[in-house]
Amino acid sequence: MDRRLSLITAPKTAPQRMQQQTAWLASRVRLPQDGIASHYARSVRANVESVLESAFPLTHAHWAPVDRWQLVEGFVIAHGAEAPEFHHIATEFVRYVQHRHGEGSLNWPRQRLALLEYEWACLCVEIDEGVVPQVISGVEVTAESSFVLNPTLQLLELPFAIRRSGVVPTRQGNHFYGLFRSPDHQVVTQRLREWDVALIQLLQQQPGITQAAFQQQVQQVRSDFDLSEWARHFHRLGLLILPVGERQPGAPLPPFSKHQGEFP
Repeated sequence: MDRRLSLITAPKTAPQRMQQQTAWLASRVRLPQDGIASHYARSVRANVESVLESAFPLTHAHWAPVDRWQLVEGFVIAHGAEAPEFHHIATEFVRYVQHRHGEGSLNWPRQRLALLEYEWACLCVEIDEGVVPQVISGVEVTAESSFVLNPTLQLLELPFAIRRSGVVPTRQGNHFYGLFRSPDHQVVTQRLREWDVALIQLLQQQPGITQAAFQQQVQQVRSDFDLSEWARHFHRLGLLILPVGERQPGAPLPPFSKHQGEFP
């Protein structure tokens, strides 16, 4: 290797003095003393506050100002993030809350913690690097169509319901949802039945299986189930996609809500 190139690509270690200065500044940001580095301390806390408000708006709305301050302060002092990017801070904050909740030092109701984790899942789906192909109007799902799940799909079990009006606490036990990104970059929360979840989990184990082959498997459990209609429904929603080359024109499809799926 050219020596000049090796100087560029070889791992770098900061000089010891720089490491010491960085550690000193970080300690003053975490625990300000005598006004030293106070500007940086305020800036870091304001940045964390901005991330929490943007990434977790529903959870953020439940916090009183004093609770919000304590969370930000505790996070900056005790946890932090390896990288300053928006999603790294949000991810590390969720880990911080989960750790404190697990050790008993943060006594949140179960639904509030689940709400934070749901909003974090939405953020993860939004920035997922998976490529979601455009849905061509009039695509027809046939017996030879291969079933491929949306690459950003996450299955969630939540202790509350997601409605068009927002999050609704219920006493009906947990609710199942599919969370995924649509081709136009909208995060969709789609309500699912237990049977839908079972079928999706089966598809996750055998990506690319044809509808005909999958129908044979499903008939062993429910001989009267209309898999074709099920596939058309979830393809229209964007949860199922067709590989390139299998998209054939057919009848136009009706519009649907891209934000919170379809609800009866």
